[in-house]
Amino acid sequence: MNGKKLKFYLPVLTMTLFLLSGCSSSQGIFKGNKSGLLPFSGEVWRINSRNGNAISTSGLELGFGCKWMVTDTTLLQTPEQISSYPKFAEFLKKGIRRFPEIMVDSILFYHLERGLLFAEYHQVKPLKPTSEISLYNDSIPVYSKDWARIFGIMYTCVNDNFWEKGPEEGTVFTNLRYSQKDKQFVLLQRIPYKGRNIAVFHICSTIPRKGKWWEEYPYCIFSQTDYGNTDNIDLISVYLNSARTVAVDNLKLSQNKE
Repeated sequence: MNGKKLKFYLPVLTMTLFLLSGCSSSQGIFKGNKSGLLPFSGEVWRINSRNGNAISTSGLELGFGCKWMVTDTTLLQTPEQISSYPKFAEFLKKGIRRFPEIMVDSILFYHLERGLLFAEYHQVKPLKPTSEISLYNDSIPVYSKDWARIFGIMYTCVNDNFWEKGPEEGTVFTNLRYSQKDKQFVLLQRIPYKGRNIAVFHICSTIPRKGKWWEEYPYCIFSQTDYGNTDNIDLISVYLNSARTVAVDNLKLSQNKE
């Protein structure tokens, strides 16, 4: 490489390394336990046999948007559980790093059957939501009162004056990012919950073409759906709508509503 080309590429390389180091620092170094992930909260979670929600030793209750998995829900909540699968920690780290605007402080648990990672976080820099979800007052007409009661309402027009500090009580902010290379959707929901900032990462990926994924990852985390094929938009829409019910479930719990 001659001198002129070196002078041109050196600043570019320096800037690239700076950006990469900044991105990794914004999400921590993922050290400190056997899984290579950020610290776990240390709370012990169990499933409430009455309603299917997760309840911690501190009394925090989190919902999953459905009641049908009351007895067969698996919550991975320790580094040892994560590290028992060779590539699982990297899979979760990649999902978290789709959103460098927030810092995950501790992981609560991973819901295996639905592919949901629950964590506590704080905001590093403003992240404008692509939609807001809040519970509707039954007196306000929307598609129907039943619809509003079950699903709440999604605002696709985000108020430009009130999003920079993050969601306020009673509102869930949602963002969605997609990787064509990995054929992976990561939908992030930020939920203010009784003084705690809860992040839910919905990580949904197409089954890899190569590798022994059935040995290196837990069961159920990959989908048969090809997320790179727009012909599957209906299946993708069903998944995204199910994510909305997770937000509404936790809004109700945060406001002590059944």
